Amino acid sequence: MRLIGSLSLLAALFASFAFADNATLLSGLKQNILKNEKTTNELNSDNLEKSWINSIVGSFSYNNSDAGMRREETNTLSITMNQPIFKSGGIYYAIKYADANRDFLRIATRFTKQTEIKTILSSLYNLKKLDLQIQKEKYLIKNAKIDILRKKEQYKSGFLDSSFLNQAILSESSLQRALLDMYSSRLELLKVFKTFSDADMENVKLPKFSLIDKSAYLKKSLVLQQKKSEIVKNNYLKKMTISSYLPTLSFNAGFFDSYDFGAKRYSSFGLKISMPLIDLNRGRTIEIKRLEYLKSKLEYQDKKRDEQKSFELAVEKIKILKKKIALTQEDLKLYDSLLNSTKDSYKAGEKTIYDIQTLENSKNTMALDVKIFKIQIQLSLLDLYAKMNGKI
Repeated sequence: MRLIGSLSLLAALFASFAFADNATLLSGLKQNILKNEKTTNELNSDNLEKSWINSIVGSFSYNNSDAGMRREETNTLSITMNQPIFKSGGIYYAIKYADANRDFLRIATRFTKQTEIKTILSSLYNLKKLDLQIQKEKYLIKNAKIDILRKKEQYKSGFLDSSFLNQAILSESSLQRALLDMYSSRLELLKVFKTFSDADMENVKLPKFSLIDKSAYLKKSLVLQQKKSEIVKNNYLKKMTISSYLPTLSFNAGFFDSYDFGAKRYSSFGLKISMPLIDLNRGRTIEIKRLEYLKSKLEYQDKKRDEQKSFELAVEKIKILKKKIALTQEDLKLYDSLLNSTKDSYKAGEKTIYDIQTLENSKNTMALDVKIFKIQIQLSLLDLYAKMNGKI
């Protein structure tokens, strides 16, 4: 109960201190890619915001022709524009759609950045965890070697069948192979780190995350923020589509300068109202945009439920890990007592040095387990923080 109460108190708190910006962990190449993506998104959004403004078109033509016995040359210069100034709300919706799309892309870029930072931090946490597991495996191998020595003595004395000795040798060999696999996994993790970062891993200070409550997590979820911006974006796109079938008021103007046998220079301007009268696809096109808007709303609700379950699962995993830590710490106290009594028995000639060494190695593996469980808690929290709006 005390453990659960402590967890509940912890869950009510946000991070106990502000984390440093780990974006500097990203390699120069990764940072440049993200910077390029961000700039490209901003420029595309600027273009989209002004897409309703038509170009002013300039042209020049030269014609040379023979008409019977007469040769004619014509030079024509024209500057024209045809600009919608009212589209039944379409211009306003186009601007709002561009703003919503800008927000959508900004969140996407931020999420990409945090995902890459998470990859770096995750590789470092897992390297630290693997180093502890390697130490633990070495203690297990020491105990396996002691077991082989004991069984050899028992086998030579005729107290043990050879199959028991054979099994002990195979167990030790299996542990040795597992250790080699760990070294191989370490190389893979180093490769991941070096792919994403130029930093010296020995000088990287890993952040320490604290659990936050569910409402704060959902409020800061980048996934949900992006889904919300998609809803807004699709809503304006639907309204833009509807307005394209309503009346449009355009201003047109032109300047013309032509020369054949005499100069002709004139200008014109005017207003035009237009709207589609017959479009066989209008109903279906509008319905498609309406369904896309509805789909984005449903996807938001689905993703919100998914994020809630992800948070709850992380909390449950952390609870289990904390219980494992508590149990292991209790076992460590028992091993301390057992080790002390074994040392006394050894002095009295009732126990062997192997008994002491076996207990010491087992105790050391448990102490390492506590550290491993704590790193697993940080990895679970990292998964949550990487999906939140903020620095990790």
